[in-house]
Formats: sequence, structure tokens, C-alpha cells
Amino acid sequence: MKFETVKKVTMAGLILTAMVCILGIVSGGSDPQLTMYMSYAALVIMLFTLAIVLKWGRCPWCGALLIRKMFSLKVCPSCNRDLVTGKKKKGKGGRR
Repeated sequence: MKFETVKKVTMAGLILTAMVCILGIVSGGSDPQLTMYMSYAALVIMLFTLAIVLKWGRCPWCGALLIRKMFSLKVCPSCNRDLVTGKKKKGKGGRR
């Protein structure tokens, strides 16, 4: 799976988890059993999202796990390659 696809699926999983939690809280006053089911559903969605990140959230070239700053990374911190094109970046960037 491409890294961009992993980022989109991760964002969708996090948003869906938040929506299920909010729905469980809002509708929880009428039926406590519904709140329990919603919390289980949110936990399952979160674990599924975590499994996707741990399995496919890696650099396509060196295989380094890219959990930290996943949504803002453009270059792999380990191999210094662009995550989309694969071209090797030169230097650290910026001024010294």
C-alpha cells in the first residue's frame, strides 16, 4: 500500500473513531447499552487503524516505521529519500 493511501486511511479511521465516540456520548442518555456498543465499536476501529499504521506505515525504500509526524513527513528521516518520488535528498536542508 502506498504511503499516501496509508495517511488517508489513518485520517479516516481517526475521524470515524471520533464520530462514533461522540455519537455514543450524545445518544448515551437514552440507552446505556448503546453507549457500551458504541465504545466497543470505537475501540475496534481504533485497533484496526493502528494495525494498518503498524503494517503499512513504513518508508517504501528502507522500511523504517514512520509513525511520528506521519501527516507532515515529506522525506524519510532514515534514508533521506522523498516518500513520493523516491529521489534522494541532499544535505540536511536550510542554512547552518
